[in-house]
Amino acid sequence: MVIALVTLAVLLIGAAATMRSMNVSLLNTGNIGFKRDMANQSERAIRAATTLMTSGGLSSTASRLASNPAFNYSATMLPSDTTGIPLAMLNMTDADAFGGIGNAALAIKLPEDGIELHYMIDRMCVAPGAFTTANCSVLGRSDNAGYSIPGPKILPQATFRITVRVRGPHNAYSFYQTTYSVN
Repeated sequence: MVIALVTLAVLLIGAAATMRSMNVSLLNTGNIGFKRDMANQSERAIRAATTLMTSGGLSSTASRLASNPAFNYSATMLPSDTTGIPLAMLNMTDADAFGGIGNAALAIKLPEDGIELHYMIDRMCVAPGAFTTANCSVLGRSDNAGYSIPGPKILPQATFRITVRVRGPHNAYSFYQTTYSVN
């Protein structure tokens, strides 16, 4: 009888440990799924920003020469933290204003999912105005670096950084970035 009680106690402790382990695994799986959903939703803001640059208010070269807060656009590279996120995007107390260089009306809100997306576009240049390779980070190169197969020359183009801040349920924040180039 004593051996049966000891065995039963050991089995109960093992069952409790297994249940706790399973709950932690389910919690981690939920967190990973939540983070993945926020990453998927960030694509909406990236698409809105690229559409703005190809067929919207920033589609002409002239419209990209100067900063335009109405379109969340900076003609110069924004000051960033050590991870490369613009400081204006990190200000959580003034979540919509971006320190005066953005437009809260461009936020993409998904109330059914509890998600809000904000984006900022900054041109990777040190000064506003016309694009030059001395003034801006560029995409492409002016010479072909190859031995025997000549490839087409890619003319240097300005590079734009699109930063997306996703605020999800439970006040969770995630940041996503991509670079973009447009002629």
